[in-house]
Amino acid sequence: MNLPEATFAVLEELKRMREEGLREVYLDDDTMEGLEKALGWPDNITPPQDALVSSKPVPTAVHQEVDPPKKVISEFQAKEKSNKTITAIGVDVTPENAVKFSSPPNFIIPDGDKRSKWEWLEQEARNCTVSNSELDPSGQIIFGRGDLDSELFFCGEAPNEEDEKSGLAFGGPAGELLGKIIEAMGFPIPSVYISNILHWKPKHELSFGHRPPTQSEINFAMPFLKAQVEIVKPKVIIALGKSATDGFLGFDSKRRLGDVRGNWSEYNGTPLMVTYHPSYLLHNPSKAGKRKVWEDMLKVMERVGANISEKQLGFFQ
Repeated sequence: MNLPEATFAVLEELKRMREEGLREVYLDDDTMEGLEKALGWPDNITPPQDALVSSKPVPTAVHQEVDPPKKVISEFQAKEKSNKTITAIGVDVTPENAVKFSSPPNFIIPDGDKRSKWEWLEQEARNCTVSNSELDPSGQIIFGRGDLDSELFFCGEAPNEEDEKSGLAFGGPAGELLGKIIEAMGFPIPSVYISNILHWKPKHELSFGHRPPTQSEINFAMPFLKAQVEIVKPKVIIALGKSATDGFLGFDSKRRLGDVRGNWSEYNGTPLMVTYHPSYLLHNPSKAGKRKVWEDMLKVMERVGANISEKQLGFFQ
């Protein structure tokens, strides 16, 4: 990966982290020095103190964005123009995609037990021509997994490269962390249900990074997710991150995850708890961030009548 690609990937990740509620990023001095050298910062000039990325904690949140070098902008814009694909977080501005996802599937689940219904639904997702048209040559459909009688339904954003390699929803580092959270709640991982808003990795023309689902992609995929919820019939749905929240609560460009996390909502009569995506904790491994997510999980545990020990109450305090 060359410098323009790497710089753009960093900027996209910072945008994603901001959408997840993260407002500060701290880097140690060695990392800052390496970043300055990579970007060609002159040795005799001190970087601005109001940059988004800081080597030292600051007392208040930082909202400024760092402009990438002009060379990076021009090279990426050239690639972007040649690919004719432009997307924004949650918004579609590509006409062909708006048309492709304009007609969400309309199906009726056949009669049968939960397992037969779920297998039929999974096959429908795997045979969906629109979903398959979004796959890279090495990509695959990643459907939900877990206990069809589970009390808890965890839902994230969309599969990524690690999920495609493992063939599992949450099959990478974020999934490993989610598993630790589930076990800390006192539930065996196989006893819950885990899925994503989308069952395919959002396609983009760059050879690196990833992007969140667009509004039309979420709308198209929701019938599959709604059917999973209807089959499992959980006591609580846990929406992990902004994309999942947009799917369950409807898209709202003004909504910030920090404003709704930790509060009870509902989806078609099922209690819904919004919290941060595990990837947020991977990028923000502070005790405060972990405590916020854990407080949300304590509310979930209380809602389903799970026993909560003094030890669990004291996690991350």
